Amino acid sequence: MKKILLIVVFLAPCMAIVSLAGGEEFVGGVFEGRVVAEWSEDPFFPTMRLKEELLFRQTAGDTWVVPADAIVDGRSMPKLFVSLIGDPFKSGFLKSAVTYDYAVKAKARRWKDAQRMFVEGSVVEGVHAIDAKVMYMLLQATGSRWAVRWMSGCYGRCHAADSELEWRPRVDDEKVIALVTWVRQEAPSLEAIERRVGEVILEAGPHIFGPEK
Repeated sequence: MKKILLIVVFLAPCMAIVSLAGGEEFVGGVFEGRVVAEWSEDPFFPTMRLKEELLFRQTAGDTWVVPADAIVDGRSMPKLFVSLIGDPFKSGFLKSAVTYDYAVKAKARRWKDAQRMFVEGSVVEGVHAIDAKVMYMLLQATGSRWAVRWMSGCYGRCHAADSELEWRPRVDDEKVIALVTWVRQEAPSLEAIERRVGEVILEAGPHIFGPEK
């Protein structure tokens, strides 16, 4: 029999006003819906199918939709993230994790935008600003990156047959872990985190894709 996971506490749409030390302020980010999912029976590669639509409206107005019947598995989170933060589906940022996981699989939006969405969503869900920035740094350094097909002219020239082009940067884990301390001590801006992460990445991935640079 399939296992059913019900998150029965419904959080009605509400406006959140939260700040991230370092200058960013998210005013009005809101989730609509709840995570109601049916888990698969596979003990080795568990997945869950959403039974209801989940939606996140960012402060800037961008909307991210996870449709009913979408399948997510949490494997969008890199190993170092899970090792340091824990299972994203057993966390206080479940909605953000589900929305991000679906975004990685769909690849309909830029990976940079998906990571920004995740950090904003996690703060809206109540994650402390510094913890959210640590998670953002880990995704920047070790998370999935991809080319959005409709934005990249490279698909027609180089990867016409590869509609699932995705990669992760190669990094020195010890240097990334050291950045955790830096983030906690300095509470840098998201832009500063991006610059610092760029200094520790050993290999960012394949060649840059046109407007996604």
